[in-house]
Amino acid sequence: VGEGICLKKMIALLAIALVSSVAFVFAGKGLSAGKPSRPSITVDGKSVAVFQGSYCWKGPFGGQCVDMAPPPDIIEFHGAAPAKVSPGAVLSIKFKKKPVAGSVRANLWPDDKQPKNVNLDNDRLIAPKEPGIYVYDIQASWDEGSASFVIGIEVSEER
Repeated sequence: VGEGICLKKMIALLAIALVSSVAFVFAGKGLSAGKPSRPSITVDGKSVAVFQGSYCWKGPFGGQCVDMAPPPDIIEFHGAAPAKVSPGAVLSIKFKKKPVAGSVRANLWPDDKQPKNVNLDNDRLIAPKEPGIYVYDIQASWDEGSASFVIGIEVSEER
């Protein structure tokens, strides 16, 4: 009888250790919250650098919200050269996981730092016709949360 009780205790301890180890591995892999994957943005077949903006995201074991600097500051921080595009070029936005219908939107961040809403056409952003450097944030929502992504473009006749 004594050996049976000892064996049951050992099995219970092993089960607790196994469950704890699995939980630790999942937490280490970021499954507690995770974060959204960046979209692919292309223009004329070339990739545009995309940077993570603010987001709120939940995973199987919890969630988190991360506030980032304003989009122009994110571009400056990364020291990223803006993607050179032609006036009126079409930037195609593709997400690995499809966002909630109607949730994708964009804002233009002019020098005065007050964002202005920009119309998207089927997840496509049309570059301005006037030459200059432009910073945008693209926002989307999923069942797991919402996120913004930042890009910079330079509209120029010469590419």
